[in-house]
Amino acid sequence: MPTASKLRQRSVKRKAVNIGSAIFIFLFAYIIISFLLSLRKPQPSIYEVQKISLATNNLARAVVVRQEQNVLTEASGYVNFYLKNGTRVAKNEAVFSVDDSRSLHDTQKEKLEYTMSEEDIREIKDSIASHARTYQSGDSSNLQDLKTDLQTHIVNIIDMYRLENLSKISEGSGSGALQLCKAPDAGIVSFFTDSLDGLTADAVDASTFDDSKYSSSTLFSSELREAGSTAYKLVTNETWSLVLKLSEEQFLALSDSTELSFTITDDNLSLTAKASIYRKGDAYFARINLNKYLIRYINKRFLVVSIDMRQSEGLKIPRKAIIEKYFYVVPKQYIVYTQGKTGITVYELDENNEPTYQFYETEVYYFDDEYAYIDDSVIQKHGQFIIIPHTMNQYQVSTMKSLEGVYCINKGYAQFRMISRLFEGEDYIIVKQGVDRSISVYDFIWEDASTLKEDQLITR
Repeated sequence: MPTASKLRQRSVKRKAVNIGSAIFIFLFAYIIISFLLSLRKPQPSIYEVQKISLATNNLARAVVVRQEQNVLTEASGYVNFYLKNGTRVAKNEAVFSVDDSRSLHDTQKEKLEYTMSEEDIREIKDSIASHARTYQSGDSSNLQDLKTDLQTHIVNIIDMYRLENLSKISEGSGSGALQLCKAPDAGIVSFFTDSLDGLTADAVDASTFDDSKYSSSTLFSSELREAGSTAYKLVTNETWSLVLKLSEEQFLALSDSTELSFTITDDNLSLTAKASIYRKGDAYFARINLNKYLIRYINKRFLVVSIDMRQSEGLKIPRKAIIEKYFYVVPKQYIVYTQGKTGITVYELDENNEPTYQFYETEVYYFDDEYAYIDDSVIQKHGQFIIIPHTMNQYQVSTMKSLEGVYCINKGYAQFRMISRLFEGEDYIIVKQGVDRSISVYDFIWEDASTLKEDQLITR
């Protein structure tokens, strides 16, 4: 039978085993719970900046804008043209005649015969080939333009001889008065008319390119015309404009451009000219002013233009990485460079009302055309004065502007770096590369800017 001392020993040993087991179970549970919580906790997410090619569609539709005026008939009758479409005409030069009866028109059919020359046939073939190059299935406007061009060519082939044969044709025409009509001004004769007659470059908007609202026709007709109807159009200035309707991607890629190189696909004419890129409503445009080649497109209202985009590249970053930060802006000339440091010189009055000048080192995050963007922490109070040391000119710091950027963590802590957007996707943004004081390819940035603060150390 065990003694009392042995019973106590056994009791003590049993209690020690129980405490050890409890501690072991507690530690094991703690480790498991900590592990599970760590799985649920967002892990540090670092993103390496990638370079991506921007293969932008380079085709754009352009509307032709000319300085043109309608020339009206002064009397009723049948119009007979004497000049070819696109002919330059001097002031008071004969362009057409009006026959008050159909006698001259009928006599023309009997007395004027003409066989097309090789040049005439070549012009018609060239017109068909030009439309074939730009035709797309279902493009009814292209077919209508082709019809109008062919009508114009054929009638021109006949009418260009009418003036030369006018005296011959008039013989035996019977009764009827013939009124010869002359050009009111010097210019280029056009027999093309459409629903956009009188269009100006400033009036072009998205609706201008709506084919459902557009119609065109030729002014050649053997039908009786009333007095005051349009006989032809006179283009009085060889300066003309192309207004291109751009996609958003094209607009962003070209937004900084002041000059465009492009090819008019209708006849493969390549040009380089100054351009203005702008937004109007929800649409994007490029306006190009030209002073040559107007006659080539005298019968055109719309052209297809191939823009030389010079396939560019950008940097791809996550949308969540972007953060907005506010900065004080100061004129660029107030930034001081001394002993390898960049900063500003602050002007203050001490307790004795004596002026003091203190240099504060600060990073410049961005330069625009006029201002430098500096950290707001370097300015002790709103409205503080800074100076240009060698001139003592003063500037009161009061304006703040924001920049978009990301947190770059190459150095182990969060540094703000500005970005300049090019394109936007659902989850990613494409930004310009090669921008001063911005990010570069292979930089490391924080993927979710909302989970980090500037200057915060990065621990993994």
